[in-house]
Amino acid sequence: MSSGSPFYPVPGVTPDALSPRKEICNYFSAYPIYSLAWSRREDRNSMFRMALSSFLEEPTNKVQIVQLSPHHDPSHTPERPDFGVVGEVNVDYPLTKLLWHPATGGYAQPDLLAGTGDSLRLWECEQTGEPAEMGLHKTNMRLRAKMTTRADYSEPITSFDWNQVDPRLIITSSIDTTCTVWDIETQQAKTQLIAHDREVFDVSFVAGSQDVFASAGADGSIRMFDLRSLEHSTILYEAPAAVAPSSSDPNLGDAAYYPGNGGIPSTRLSSLVPPLLRLSCNALDPNYIATFALDSHIVSVIDVRNPGTAVVQLVGHQAPIHAISWSPTSPSQLCSAGADSRVLVWDIQQALTTRQHQQRQALAAAAQAKQLSKLTAANKSDYGDGRQSPRSPVSASGAQTSNAIQAVAQAAAAQALTQQPTNVAPSLTYAARLPVNSLAWHQNSPEWISIGFGNTIQTLRL
Repeated sequence: MSSGSPFYPVPGVTPDALSPRKEICNYFSAYPIYSLAWSRREDRNSMFRMALSSFLEEPTNKVQIVQLSPHHDPSHTPERPDFGVVGEVNVDYPLTKLLWHPATGGYAQPDLLAGTGDSLRLWECEQTGEPAEMGLHKTNMRLRAKMTTRADYSEPITSFDWNQVDPRLIITSSIDTTCTVWDIETQQAKTQLIAHDREVFDVSFVAGSQDVFASAGADGSIRMFDLRSLEHSTILYEAPAAVAPSSSDPNLGDAAYYPGNGGIPSTRLSSLVPPLLRLSCNALDPNYIATFALDSHIVSVIDVRNPGTAVVQLVGHQAPIHAISWSPTSPSQLCSAGADSRVLVWDIQQALTTRQHQQRQALAAAAQAKQLSKLTAANKSDYGDGRQSPRSPVSASGAQTSNAIQAVAQAAAAQALTQQPTNVAPSLTYAARLPVNSLAWHQNSPEWISIGFGNTIQTLRL
């Protein structure tokens, strides 16, 4: 990720709808930025358009639509903005997430933007001919719907996802332990279910499905549901427990309570399962889900075909992770960002190939051990008193027993190897000026990733 990239066109669009003429583009907001989302449309007036929301501890938050200016500076000038504001609305509370209409099966007219916070909101966003800043045209944002499960009060919504197969469906997660499926045409909840034992922090539909979704929660688990059969769910993964002092210990924090250990707690420890804050379902392969836990420096990749353990761990961050996203065009690439101000791009293809090879070896070893055990059993005495069968010499029987024991041990070792996650190092690194709170991977131009930190949005070319 470096500056100085030459000007280049995007295939399939007119010459006046060119992509950014450098490798880092900036937008500077007057407010701290929390969530952002790229437009999913491919038309030239929407392709490089983002929605973003502020994070203010007062009831005067903003939702803005910004767009790349046709007059942006092709040179790398960090203090100069390349995006201009084309639309803005006020909301009381910060939004936890923003998403544009999936644009599958045709574009919605006008374009739709969804956001969650104290409720699920839908805005109709229609471009006008009225001039805006930096040579752009304004976008009118009209509130189409504000959906809550209760008329008087609704628990805060932590996240949501827009179904790619059936864009009428949106699923939300809430701190009240539930997930709710909404029909945006009727503006009514279709289904609400208790998904976790504690707060639900994130939810996502599985790629290519309008029924299957996964959720992550404060109970430290990822669970998978099918809307066609909500009586059952599958626990795909549970975060490894950490050890922490018992919160019920009245002497917690008193150094004198631990005189034999230099004032460091070493007894009365309890198991703490860290909450899973976010999950991201692979955009192309429904078998893989990425997640991270509270205060974790590691991203865990789960294979739904082998629940219980992570198949890959992404190790590279030096502080807690804040955001993850899979590539929209590569099933093995994903991006993460965190409090260490680093944006890391990963490719797990080699790790997955190694994992599959280990699994094949484990199966072959188990099959060999089973066959040798059968042969050994067949050559044992039929009398039950320890004497050898006439058809099997002692030396041959002893060798077969030894081989069977060795094969069983090899099979156990191979199986144990498949239970250990493969660690992967990042392939690309970018250092931002401040801790990165959010990121969005451009769906139609996957060489671009946007990150949010402080009051700045940076769009980076891979």
